[in-house]
Amino acid sequence: MANGWIQIKGGNVVEYVVQFQLNIYALLILGVLHIIMLFRSKVASYSKRLLQIIMAVCALSIILEPATWIFDGKQFFGAFALEYGTNFLLFLIGPVLGGLLLSYVDYHLFKRPKRLRKRLFYQQASIFTFIVLLANIFYPIYYRVDPITNSFNSGAFKEVHYLALASLYVYMLVMIIKNRTRTSSYVRNIFVLFFLLPIVGMVVQMFDSRLYFSWTSIVIGILAAYVFLESTSAELDFLTKLYNRQSYEQYMNHLIEKGKPFQAILLDLDNFKEINDQYGHDKGDQVLLLFSSTLKTVFHTDAFVARLGGDEFVVIRRNLANSVELEVEKVHRHLQKLTDSPLAEIGFSYGCHTMEAGTMTKEELYTTIDQHMYEHKRSRRQAAHHQDNVTI
Repeated sequence: MANGWIQIKGGNVVEYVVQFQLNIYALLILGVLHIIMLFRSKVASYSKRLLQIIMAVCALSIILEPATWIFDGKQFFGAFALEYGTNFLLFLIGPVLGGLLLSYVDYHLFKRPKRLRKRLFYQQASIFTFIVLLANIFYPIYYRVDPITNSFNSGAFKEVHYLALASLYVYMLVMIIKNRTRTSSYVRNIFVLFFLLPIVGMVVQMFDSRLYFSWTSIVIGILAAYVFLESTSAELDFLTKLYNRQSYEQYMNHLIEKGKPFQAILLDLDNFKEINDQYGHDKGDQVLLLFSSTLKTVFHTDAFVARLGGDEFVVIRRNLANSVELEVEKVHRHLQKLTDSPLAEIGFSYGCHTMEAGTMTKEELYTTIDQHMYEHKRSRRQAAHHQDNVTI
């Protein structure tokens, strides 16, 4: 038995390092990310705290996975307890981690910690798994460890465990789609693309158990969440993920300095204050997100789109092939499809100006498009007033 322990400590170390190098790299990434969040990230938030807990649980799973392989079949005092115990924890940690990832998504959608506490941080699957694992001690449901050879064998219903894990990510996808108006497409795409990676890793590992992707792939999702969601770029508006006013001014200065022609379109939502007063600021944020998403959809190929503040947006077009009226009409048509949103009711006003080389400064351009925008807003009000009189 002592020889087996010596072998673990000595001869097989290099082999284990090679075999589990993905786990080692994943742990290093989590370690570096933890240091960055500890010393560089000065703004504390609930979502960052959730992400740190996810990182800690993920690190534990990445350690447990090779441990189950290392202790498998070994013959030394306590080897059976280590093999059985590490597998017990590894099975349990899957739904724990899935529930925490689901909680992270939920918080980004609703921003309500009380909601997560009421939902037990989506740990219902973990409770179910724990009960099954307790029963597994007496009957091999998920797995069995032979007390003589200390070798691991899958149980008859191991697929139920994978089904429970997959259901968490399917539920997450449904929740994102159902509440898509609560956040930007930018955030939704991050969740869909990166947080579904564990499912891909799990499927890959089911075909070849030597490919350790199921746990390490979660690290990619964590890294993406921190880079794209928690360390918000200074170039972007926090809510809409459009470019912010500072980025707009820098871009304008660049175009003016280069003497490049372009067209600036200033857009302002009508009666936005009434939306906040009548429905609350949460609904107001959803309106801003929907309008931002619409602008990105219409101007996705040839324009710079920014939120200047409040309900004021600007689009800088370099490609002037299509008329501004045609582009604005596309925005109107897109908004008309949103029949269940207040955005379909309030509309917007706009002002535009085509900038030629050296004709005016950035400030003069803004003043010009601002005046045009208010002229458009005034004409729309007059037209609406006239229509009301005709109806009466």
